[in-house]
Amino acid sequence: MGNVITLQVSCDHVLNGFSSCFCGKVNYIRNFRKNLEELRTATNLLSAKREDVLRRVQREERNGLRRLAVVQVWLNNVVAIENEFHELHTACLVELQRLCFCGICPKNLKSRYRYGRLVFLMLKKIKLYCSEVLEVVTQPDIDMMEERPIPPDIVGRETMLESAWNHLMDAGTQTMGLYGMGGVGKTTLLEQMNNKFRGANDRFDIVIWIVVSKDKGVEKIQDGIAEKLGITGGAWDRKNKSQKKTGIHTSMSQMRFVLLLDDLWSKVDLKEIGVPFPTRENESKVVFTTRSREVCGRMGVDDPMEMKENQKKNNVKPIVLYQPEEATPELE
Repeated sequence: MGNVITLQVSCDHVLNGFSSCFCGKVNYIRNFRKNLEELRTATNLLSAKREDVLRRVQREERNGLRRLAVVQVWLNNVVAIENEFHELHTACLVELQRLCFCGICPKNLKSRYRYGRLVFLMLKKIKLYCSEVLEVVTQPDIDMMEERPIPPDIVGRETMLESAWNHLMDAGTQTMGLYGMGGVGKTTLLEQMNNKFRGANDRFDIVIWIVVSKDKGVEKIQDGIAEKLGITGGAWDRKNKSQKKTGIHTSMSQMRFVLLLDDLWSKVDLKEIGVPFPTRENESKVVFTTRSREVCGRMGVDDPMEMKENQKKNNVKPIVLYQPEEATPELE
């Protein structure tokens, strides 16, 4: 009895498995027409998604962002799937015409099963591609910062540099101003701070140095920033000031940046340029030099760092092995 029961259970498993397998094959044949129509609809949806993704990629590329390689692979695969569908759909329409018994029963069950299975498998693949959520672009490849040459005879500014650096790195400092007469060393100090970011590249994504000067307009500043961001080119040159503003804001809003503006003669409107305003939340910084404390106030800095002539004169002189007769040039 026990052996018979065991044998019966085993046979049931075999029959159930056979029935399941057979029913699956029958479904390929029975649902052939329905699955083919569903496949056509799903392919149309996938084609629409491909067009949407491509338009988005092209729009972001015009703003200076870079297409991700995985998106290009997805786009290529979808085009291949669309071509594959058109070939299969044409063959299936021919297959549907091969009917007997008043258009109800297929003449060749083996052929109908093969096409039915191909339609079912392609439908599964297309549904998977339709459900994918894609990140389409990323920031262009850019250097975190450009090291600036420092005069070799800069000695005695360590305390001043340390003080300025500590103030800038404080979480409560978002915008910092350095002011003083021409020639007291504001630019040199800013260059030293720029180079010091080389050791802090895990905290910021990019450091941008821009010389503003007296006659440089908004678009000149925008072009300088865009060059550092790696978003220049023919498309950029055709943009107007408003479009450049949008492009810069799109790029920099995704970064923790430091913007160093040298030689301001008047207020620079960051919003007009497209630079996101530095905040605690975005962890970005803006530092500028100017000859006027009034400009510092207009830039929203009430406690700027003043550099005086006597600070320069009190510097320790460097040790020089050979000193030519001509006078040592003054620091900028």
